[in-house]
Amino acid sequence: MSQPRQAAGPEIAETFAQNERDLAEAWLTFSIEKFRANLKKLRIGSTQELYNSLAGELVSAAGGDELRLRLSYAVYGMFVDMGVGRGMGAGVTKAQGEDFARLRNARGQLHRHERKAKRWYSRQMGRETHRLSELVSELWGSVMLASVGSALPAEGVGMEF
Repeated sequence: MSQPRQAAGPEIAETFAQNERDLAEAWLTFSIEKFRANLKKLRIGSTQELYNSLAGELVSAAGGDELRLRLSYAVYGMFVDMGVGRGMGAGVTKAQGEDFARLRNARGQLHRHERKAKRWYSRQMGRETHRLSELVSELWGSVMLASVGSALPAEGVGMEF
């Protein structure tokens, strides 16, 4: 990621907007690579459908004043992350009576298809979102310094008492 370009006056806003888009695109690319690495590490998906479905795009709204990012993947990836699926929810309890007896034995274990959560998305998304907030904060700080620097007078300011 390059440093924000120094500009004077109204050009600072244009420079900031471009740097913000560059930062967002780089973050999306990096995040998708990390999600795919998690899928491989946890051995999720024999058909590679989830791996190939990961996509990200930059969506700007309100005439470019607001920047939004969209990360999309196959819907079943959410079920893998939570450890549920095939009709077996995570919250089946003895109080549900008939459903409990149908899906679980007396010890509470599933009769078939034991499911375990494979946290390929939720933990990584938390880390990536935090890192994006740090990067944007740094960028805003640089822009603020550039704005203040361009507003200062060229010659020194003297004070007499």
